[in-house]
Amino acid sequence: MKLISFRISGAFAAFRDPSITSNQTVYYIPSKSAVVGMLGAMIGIPRSTKLDNIYGKEYLEFFESTKIGIQFETQEPRKVTFFTNHRSLKNAKTKPFKTELVENPKYRIYVNTSDVEKSKKLIDTLMKNEFVFSPYLGHVYCPASVCDVTQIDAQQIDPDGQKTQCVMLDESDTYNIDFKLKLDQVHGEESSVIIERHIHHFFNNNKFDGRVLKHWIPTKNSTWEIERISDNYNLSSFYKIGDHVICMY
Repeated sequence: MKLISFRISGAFAAFRDPSITSNQTVYYIPSKSAVVGMLGAMIGIPRSTKLDNIYGKEYLEFFESTKIGIQFETQEPRKVTFFTNHRSLKNAKTKPFKTELVENPKYRIYVNTSDVEKSKKLIDTLMKNEFVFSPYLGHVYCPASVCDVTQIDAQQIDPDGQKTQCVMLDESDTYNIDFKLKLDQVHGEESSVIIERHIHHFFNNNKFDGRVLKHWIPTKNSTWEIERISDNYNLSSFYKIGDHVICMY
């Protein structure tokens, strides 16, 4: 099969943690719903056309038919923080508000959608760099640039013993003894991994659902060996590209 692949980057990213409302705390990587929303915006799929519903029918159909993979390519992951004063509309006073941003984010995005029409439209839109709605990284003040668009051959594979540089979805709610990564020490280079908990949306018996799951994010081009993955995983699939595998979810 073929995967759509492209790089997207910007000066800043602001993928907010929805559980924190008093300040703006951000993730290093976007959630699946953020990526699918961005892809839909590129080809003109609105999230919703009704005020009482966050997700519209066309968006949900596109979400259900699409899997994505992410490689975080920022060499030195860094967040910047600044404070502003928000004025209250009820009282004559101000309140400090903290804002975080990810600095110089770079991502390689992989896309696989079973919707043939949407797939053709997406690759055509990416190749021409002509979007219905311009892409941004979490917020409109974080515009993004797209480059290096390609279609690559990939083969679905059993991930055990394979190596990866992409985000891994840990499908367990708690500590999972059936999930184990091992650092692949290549030439003694500095390596690291970031773990973030995101709300991961998915379809469960035709119902749009969500769970908070851990996302393991290799950084600094580090390579990790997948020592063990549970046989009960059903949200992720793995595809071999060259020497590495991509976790698609």
